[in-house]
Amino acid sequence: MSALKVVFSSFKTIISPLSAFFAGTGLTCCAFSLLSSTLALRMTGNGIDTAKAGIVLSLYYLGYVVASLTSYRIINKVGHIRTFCAFISTFSAIVPMHYIDINAVYWGALRLFEGYCIGTCFLCLESWLNTRANNKNRGIIMSLYMLSTYFGSSLGQLLLNVPDRNGMIVYAIVAGLFSIALVPISLTALPAPDITAHKSMPLKELYKKVPVGVVGCFASGFLVGAFYTLGAIFAKNMGLSIEQTSIFMFCGIFGGMLAQLPIGKLSDKFDRRYVLMWTSGFLFLIAPWMQFLLDENMIILAASAILLGCGIFVMYPISVSHTNDKLEDSERTQASGMLILLQSMGLIIGPIIISAMMQFFGNICFLLSFSIVTGAVIIFTFRQIATKDVNYVSNTPTTPQPVAPTHAFNNITENLGFFSKVKSALRNKKH
Repeated sequence: MSALKVVFSSFKTIISPLSAFFAGTGLTCCAFSLLSSTLALRMTGNGIDTAKAGIVLSLYYLGYVVASLTSYRIINKVGHIRTFCAFISTFSAIVPMHYIDINAVYWGALRLFEGYCIGTCFLCLESWLNTRANNKNRGIIMSLYMLSTYFGSSLGQLLLNVPDRNGMIVYAIVAGLFSIALVPISLTALPAPDITAHKSMPLKELYKKVPVGVVGCFASGFLVGAFYTLGAIFAKNMGLSIEQTSIFMFCGIFGGMLAQLPIGKLSDKFDRRYVLMWTSGFLFLIAPWMQFLLDENMIILAASAILLGCGIFVMYPISVSHTNDKLEDSERTQASGMLILLQSMGLIIGPIIISAMMQFFGNICFLLSFSIVTGAVIIFTFRQIATKDVNYVSNTPTTPQPVAPTHAFNNITENLGFFSKVKSALRNKKH
């Protein structure tokens, strides 16, 4: 019992100062997840062919990539909070514009700019979060961040069931969620990172400094993109029903959520490169056998998908944590952009290569690709461990604790203090 109290107390110490941050992240993910699925369904319902709809939706990722390359300049100029609020507000204003016309070119332009907005916002969030962490708790903090993104995204999918006769209600909900997401971030007690000192961090230099983190982020995007894009196709080709396919996809993502906290805690206790090797080895061993476990038994199907998700979705937070362990605060903003770029490249390239392999060599290539990629990660990481010292930057000047309350909460506190004094004076006068 005492051990549980210690664990709960340590979690409370970490989560409490970051609760507003995670709330804003979850609301943001809920909003853009709902919008993405809504647009896909409405294009299909309006007779836009699948190929054209795919191009329109993929422009979102192009905007995301452009943001990872350029928006760090905006953040370094005006700060994280202002940049986040500006681009979330812009996204909120763009959302109702989808109602004006369903022209594919018009929606494509909107999706491109929406991708830039959300890419900039996530660059703000990830670089900000890593300046508030230190090498002893970065793994668990990144895991909590990933949990908030997955939880928000899953809630967004549930909101697809909201009745919407005139087609405008969903857009209003999305815009409202984005606006609400501004509140906790704007009023957070966490001080924003210092933007007066920032260093350039191009991809080549980042690779020289943290090769395992760079390769891990790309490999993560490769595998996550394959699962999200081709998982349903794989399940259908295996003869699963629509219900079973939905369970397979849901349990895969749910497994990734379950693994975040224990793996994050583990990576804070050991060299993250070893943890990356262990989790990659787990996926390397189990992936080829999944094909023999996917049958009509729902329990076996769900358990198999959960195990698969446990291996797929933990690679990115481990890689990001390992990378930021070796960076100074002044390097984090542009470095976060490079990590987001690497994952985005993997998200785009992975499904293209794996779908081609599935087309020519069969359905088994979907699972074999997980073993091939993780095998390459294991070999690369082992060589880096054998030849290079980790050289962590241990003197991170920031900790995940607020050092000063915001003006809003100061005013609330002062007002409460004033009313309590008045109440006490009236009570004394009465007596």
